[in-house]
Formats: sequence, C-alpha cells, structure tokens
Amino acid sequence: MEERLFLRRIREEFPDVTWTSHRYLTHGWDHAVLILDEALVFRAPKAQAYRDALPKEARLLRYLQPRVDVGIPDYVFESADGSFAGYRLLAGRELDAVTFGRLFETEKERIAEQLATFLSALHQTPKSVARDCGASEQDPRKDHEDLVRDVETLAFPRLAPREVDVIRAFLTELAAEVNPTRPTVLVHGDLDAEHILWDAENEQVNIIDFSDRSIGDPALDFAGLPAYGRDFAQRVVEQYRGPSDEGTLRRAHLYFRRGSLQTMADALQGYPCTFEEGYAEFRARFDL
Repeated sequence: MEERLFLRRIREEFPDVTWTSHRYLTHGWDHAVLILDEALVFRAPKAQAYRDALPKEARLLRYLQPRVDVGIPDYVFESADGSFAGYRLLAGRELDAVTFGRLFETEKERIAEQLATFLSALHQTPKSVARDCGASEQDPRKDHEDLVRDVETLAFPRLAPREVDVIRAFLTELAAEVNPTRPTVLVHGDLDAEHILWDAENEQVNIIDFSDRSIGDPALDFAGLPAYGRDFAQRVVEQYRGPSDEGTLRRAHLYFRRGSLQTMADALQGYPCTFEEGYAEFRARFDL
C-alpha cells in the first residue's frame, strides 16, 4: 500500500488514532509497514495471499498470547476489509549477531531460556488450531526439489567449480534428511535476527512477524540460531520441551546453511534481496 493511501486509510478506519511522526518501511518481503510515533505498528500485506492470511495471523496471535512468555504482536487494530492491521510496538533491538556478541553471558542465558520456552509452547499448538489460523502443511520433498532446480539453473552459472562441488555434496546430504513422515508442528517459519527483538531494559525477548507460519519440521525454527554460535543453538535445543528427536540440532544446522542457497536463488528470481548477500552468507556458512 502506498504511503499516503496507507496513512489516509488509518485515519478513516481508526479516527481515534493520532500521531505526530511516522516511518514508512517497504524493505520487507511481504508487507509495507508504518510506525506511528514509535508506538504503533501497522502492516499492510503486499500480495493478496498475505492479505487473505492477515486476519488468521491475528487470530493465531490471540490464541498464543496467554500461552507464551515472550512478547508477540497483539493486533488491536484490524481494518474492516482485512487489508491492514496494527499493534502496539514491541520494545527491543533486532538480535543480529553483532548485537548478540556484545551481550553479557547472563543475558544470553536469559535469551536461550525464553526462546526454548516460546518454541516449546508454539510447537505444542494443536494442528487443528494451526490450520484454522492459516498454517498450511509443508511438502519437504517438493521444497527440496524446487531448491535443487533453482540453485542448479540460477546460481551454479555464477559460481566457481569448487563452490558448485561443495553445494552438490551439501544437497546430497540435505536430501538424506527429507522425510515426509517425520512428525510436524506449527512453526514460526522465519525465526531469524530481524524477527527476534531483545528488550535489554526488561530482559525480555519479543518475537514478531508470524506471516510465514506453517506446519513443518520443528528444526526449522532452530535454523536461525547457529548465527549466534553452535553452543548457543545447542543450549536452546537442550532446554526445549517440544517434539524433537536426536537429529533436531543437526537438521537445524543444515537448514541454516540451506538458507544461503535459497537467498541466492531468490535474488535471481526478483525477490527483495541480493545475490551478493546470499553469496556472502554461503561463503561464511560453508566456511569457504
């Protein structure tokens, strides 16, 4: 939604909402965002599929509110046509690797504990509730086949022979973990640095953007944690009380590396990321 139209729609739908300043953010993949007076966040889906899913995302968050200890959005403003919604800004700074590295060990412990508790609760959500809130079943075999096709046709021509060999070996390893019969759960689906906020003043983790929720492998929600170090990811898994198996952490590390390949392929298909970003992630995550 264009900035002026977005502001006008908020005034029309919610005349009691007033503000003196705003920030308009468009860098997100799926939503345009307005932040009013650094106090309210309004999100407008860019595509019809996400627009249709927004009321269901709000419904899921209302279900989760009393069941999780971390902060999550509470959509107190929803437009009549479902085209946008708003919640009170959750405090905190995006937990990127640099920010994480500067924290005290006691803070890291607190974050690990809160993430483990949050994922334990999220992953125990009944599938009937998840489906009612718009979470679709993942197809791991198709997802893997799509990734292989995209990487081979789009990324390989831009890579050196040794890099191609490394990726081929990795894709073979990843294929061995594709198991459509593995138990699945409701997953956040995009739990990485930009969606994990750390409110240092209150020692509180806040989690945002549930628009990529789905039903899939629990390990998917641990895939962003290796960015903070192998030991931290293991610490979270050890405190986790949801459905898991002895391969959860191993698959999380595989999915972490897979993400860099996905970014390269997505960039070459016109998504709002760059091949250079994905390539840098690939070199770092594969220790090249």
